[in-house]
Amino acid sequence: MRETISIAPPVVSVIIPVKNCRQYIDQAVQSVLSQSYQDFELIVVDDGSDDDDYTRLMSVDPRVKVIRLAGFGVSRARNVGMGIALGKYMAFLDADDVWFPGKLEAQVNYFDSHPEVGVVFGGFIRWLPEDNGSFRPATELMNFVPRDTGCDPDRSGWLYLRLMNGLLVGMNTAVIRRSIYESIGGFNESMRQAEDYDFWLKASRLMQMHSLAGPVALYRIHSASAMHRLASESGLASLLRSARLRWGLSQSDGQTMSVHQFSQRLGSVYFDHGYSHYWQGSLAVAHKAFAHSIGHRYRVVKSFAYLAMICALVLKRKIFQKIHIGG
Repeated sequence: MRETISIAPPVVSVIIPVKNCRQYIDQAVQSVLSQSYQDFELIVVDDGSDDDDYTRLMSVDPRVKVIRLAGFGVSRARNVGMGIALGKYMAFLDADDVWFPGKLEAQVNYFDSHPEVGVVFGGFIRWLPEDNGSFRPATELMNFVPRDTGCDPDRSGWLYLRLMNGLLVGMNTAVIRRSIYESIGGFNESMRQAEDYDFWLKASRLMQMHSLAGPVALYRIHSASAMHRLASESGLASLLRSARLRWGLSQSDGQTMSVHQFSQRLGSVYFDHGYSHYWQGSLAVAHKAFAHSIGHRYRVVKSFAYLAMICALVLKRKIFQKIHIGG
């Protein structure tokens, strides 16, 4: 009788969505393959790229899988990756970012010691370009993450209200238990912004989320980064309102947020939205956002000052147009 060999699934499934990122993805992949913790699979989801054949990555290491999609967006790409993942834990990395050495081992070790925790994340360092557009070598910015790293108590526990109030969970730093994915069902593919924020809010209602003490990844800032993409409507404000309607302003440990505090949070979101659009030149969007921040009584004087500057700029443009047409 022939003996059957059972191959155990990997402990961690690492998911990297990619869309036209040939310039950076090899560095991202290498930062995973060189981790001290090696019991993982690496799922690269190519979301309709036309700059490279990413199946070449499968020849680098047998643990690498490459899935090809037709350009449905990063949420679909992550969902497809999670849908085929075999691991007990799921980790995320964007194709232009890199992990610190020791990151994965520290997080798996933390999960083993804290069964009450559903998400383990960490800080990240913004990786800014030099004046010539190039990036400093990652090795000059990274530190090894010790396997016995403790948590940051100010960013750990039941985090729903902290998230509502602006706590940032870097996608490229996070590892989740499979049960979180099975309960949530992945990222909301209908959202074009703040879909990761939405995911973490949902996760924060299920289990505690803990942050390791210190940075665990580099977040590359360039023209295609999410931080540089602005929408005319504040998706974050809509998401916060939706969360309040669905879950209220309290969390499992009994902590609460007052209606005034929530209003101030919304005001800050609108103010930041207006500020970004003002300096980008989208004056109509900025005007609407600053009006909302005033409505929430947030930085009223400064919001009125920006509204005055917007009105002056609009008037100046109209005068210039009249002179130009008349000439």
